[in-house]
Amino acid sequence: MKYPPTTLIQENNFHNAWARAVRYVLRDGKQITIGDKSEPKPIRDACVLFELTGNAIRQIEDHELHPQFPFRLVNEYCEEFTSEFQKKYLNAEDGTLKFSYTYYDRLTYRSDVNQLDALKDGLKNQIKSNISSNRNQGTTWIPRIDAGHPASPCLQRIVIRYLGGDDADVHLTWRSRDLYTAWQVNIIAIIDMLNREVIRPNECRIAKIVDYSDSLHIYRSDIKEAEKIKLVPKNPQGD
Repeated sequence: MKYPPTTLIQENNFHNAWARAVRYVLRDGKQITIGDKSEPKPIRDACVLFELTGNAIRQIEDHELHPQFPFRLVNEYCEEFTSEFQKKYLNAEDGTLKFSYTYYDRLTYRSDVNQLDALKDGLKNQIKSNISSNRNQGTTWIPRIDAGHPASPCLQRIVIRYLGGDDADVHLTWRSRDLYTAWQVNIIAIIDMLNREVIRPNECRIAKIVDYSDSLHIYRSDIKEAEKIKLVPKNPQGD
């Protein structure tokens, strides 16, 4: 029996990290069906761990998208990860904003504490002591709401560690991820939020991003278009 495979992708080019993952899932991913009987979703699926460094970080922070990435409204999507959008979300009339949750909500309003503030303070304490920590994390899962719910959060956990100097790394853990239409903008929006709320207030910079998905998949309906994805050429300066 073929199981969903697991792989590591190390890249200093954000666009090629996505393109390489698309090629890998198309070639080696297992064909399975997720969802439920009311809405079965055929996919190609894999477990994928990304390590993004160097120029990939700059590309993410500059909101760059691979030329063939299908979703282009990256700045509008980033707005969903702000307190201003959250106020609209909380005050919207029923049905005005069609979301069962937002990540900003789960990390701030729906938490016992504001986890973004806690992450910021945790990083500050690591810098002050010059001792890194593997306890500086934020989580999105609320068992009484999410256990068995069909629209539970995909992002599960954020970890931020101090690496010395002005460097920090960010770890993102996902239970489920749409590779073809969501992966790039997911990372851009979350890093945009973390830079604004956690990293830059501590006068730090992100030196490495570790991104892991239990289920990184391409929907069968997207496979034909996904097969057209190409690697981007690298210039002599290494971009």
